[in-house]
Order: sequence, then C-alpha cells, then structure tokens
Amino acid sequence: MKLHLVMVFFLLGNQSLPAIDSYQPGDTLYVWAASGLTLRKSPALTAAKLSLVPYGTRLIALNYFNGHDTRVEAVPGFMAYNQKIEAVMLGGAFACVVFEGDTGYLFDGYLSKMPALKRIKGKPESEPGFENFDTWAKRNFGLVAKEQHGTREYGTASTSRMVYGNGFVISEWSEKGARGRMILPDISQEEAFLLFNYIYGYEHDIRRDAKGQPCANFEECWAFTAVSKFEWVFGEGLCGYKILYLPEEKIVIITTECSC
Repeated sequence: MKLHLVMVFFLLGNQSLPAIDSYQPGDTLYVWAASGLTLRKSPALTAAKLSLVPYGTRLIALNYFNGHDTRVEAVPGFMAYNQKIEAVMLGGAFACVVFEGDTGYLFDGYLSKMPALKRIKGKPESEPGFENFDTWAKRNFGLVAKEQHGTREYGTASTSRMVYGNGFVISEWSEKGARGRMILPDISQEEAFLLFNYIYGYEHDIRRDAKGQPCANFEECWAFTAVSKFEWVFGEGLCGYKILYLPEEKIVIITTECSC
C-alpha cells in the first residue's frame, strides 16, 4: 500500500489532454518524452524526420504552430478487472526549435517549461527510474516553507505542509490511513500527466503488463473512472485519488486517500 501523497492525472476514453498552455519565441522548453522526441521538417507528425531529441534536452522556442488538433498515444490501452481501459492520448501543437544545427518542429505534447525529472541509475526494473517529486521541486523551485506536526510512524497522527517557490503546495494528514492535497498553479493537464507518469510508473506498469507480466493482485492493478472532462477518479489497490483541473485558473487540485 502506498501511504504517501500521490500526484495522479489521467484520461479515459477518447478525450485528449491539452498540450502546454502557452509559450512565446525565446521561451525555454524541456523535452519530457522518455524515449526522445522526433524533430521533424515541418509541423506535422507525418513530416520527414530530422533527428531524435533526447529526454531532458533544453531548447529555445523560435515559434509556435497551432497544428490541426494533433493527437498521439502516450500510453496504450490495457485490460483491468475484465474491462478495456482506453489509451491515454496527448493533444498538442508544434514548437519550432533548433537542435544540433537543424531547425525543425517538435510535438509540444511532450514539452514543458519545467525542467524534466532526472533519471536515477541503478534502480531495479520494477521501479520507474526517475527521481521523486520533492527532490525535483526543491532543486528547481526551492522549498520556501515547511510545517510538520507529529511523526510519520504507522498508527500515529501527523500533518505536514510544504510550499515551493513556484507556488506548488502539498498538504498531508495520516494516522491509520493517509490523506493529502496538492495545489499546482500554472500547470497544464498534459504536464501534470507527464509528472505522474514518470514518478509513479503508470506507463512503466502498463507496458510491463503488456509483455505478459500482469499485475499479481488487486493492490498492484490500476483502475479509472472519468467523472467529467476535468474531474477524474483514479485508483491503485487501497488508494483512491480525485483530480480536478481548473482551466480558467490553470490550477490542478488533487486529493488522495489511502486506507489500511
């Protein structure tokens, strides 16, 4: 059972997550595609390939091209509880950039103004292989406030609150179970999904199961329910999560609860 605050963002069915909200020429962008992102000759997924831009690469945007509601499959569909869970689709446009002397276009569904998570060498194959959220947030944004009451031992009451320099706020409450809330301002749904995907191994687990190594029991399986376009319920084992995206405010609010 996972008794930590979990950032979870997902999409079910034929809807797609919106790409990075906005950027201007001169903005710094980072590649969040784990296997690299294809640089193309023109702003279309069918355009000729120029090169592969590695995960974590820092780039400068030259221009922005709206595209035609481009969508890609970020994570394939899978079977859970005898039900077909649809693929996660990322929607986006294209950013014009220069990489190693080539000027081309990158699908911005895998781009963010936030630096990418660092990969952790030597992690077992059963783990995603990326650093945790707190380490990443402290390094890139700084921790500006922290409050903690009680110890985090099983069965004892505790509360904590952390505020990072970019306005991210994490609050946690625990005793026999665990509850939490995250407030993430100025972040798109697409960026939120990428954070969840790499920190908690969503895609890692789905692709592992597709190779014939399905989850061994209930506590290892994923489950999803789309309540509405901007509100979803996601579960893994004994933990349940509610995710609310406020598009006008560009804020994501996540609540989580894990029972024993």
